[in-house]
Amino acid sequence: MKKYSYFLLIFLLINGTVGFIEAQQFPIPKDRYAFEFLKKSKTTDVLYINDTVVYLMNKSPLEVFPGYKDLYASFNLPQPSGLPWIPFGVRVNHLFTAYRAVWCLRDSMLYLSDIEIPLASFCDYKSFFPNNEQYALMEKLTKVKFDKKYPLPYKDELYLYHNTIGMMPANWCNDTILIKISRGQYLGGQGMELPIFCPDLNDTILIKRPARSMELDKWKKIPSEELVFKNGKLISRETTDIY
Repeated sequence: MKKYSYFLLIFLLINGTVGFIEAQQFPIPKDRYAFEFLKKSKTTDVLYINDTVVYLMNKSPLEVFPGYKDLYASFNLPQPSGLPWIPFGVRVNHLFTAYRAVWCLRDSMLYLSDIEIPLASFCDYKSFFPNNEQYALMEKLTKVKFDKKYPLPYKDELYLYHNTIGMMPANWCNDTILIKISRGQYLGGQGMELPIFCPDLNDTILIKRPARSMELDKWKKIPSEELVFKNGKLISRETTDIY
């Protein structure tokens, strides 16, 4: 176990160093609140399109369910003393939630693919949800089941998934959602792979260093897109003039 703790420490140090270097090269822009998309964003949820490209969202499809933000309030999820530092444009930086939903748009259908605890280590989830209560409670809230006939992306591509029971079709979603590509496209990563023993999975997993974030000036110039859903099905996708 000491061996795996050592690897984990190295992983955290490397990522901390990457973040520090990026902060020096890409400081938070003075006009950060002038970004219209970020001003409109009210969620830290993220959306994967084609299983690989991650987008920020301006609202959560769960908003239609009263109390969704407090769904796991009784589980004592970790809370920050202040907003955690995140490279600008990688996530919605001015918000924090105890959990966030991960969505997947596949074959024009919107799915809830997993539930993340931002301040928990990947291998510590069972200390909060020993019996995977997060999925059962989400099913109770939405009245929709996670189902293995909607398989998640390959584990080798998206190592962050805890979910082993398939995705949940968001067939309640009748809404218009703005999205903007995230500066941080972590999939694939770069550099060395670090083996970490994960008690949650009772297995050793390989953690890859994240890829460098997109250059800020390039990211600023990419417009948002407007997605229109009916019963969870994408019926329209158009570029907007919102940046």
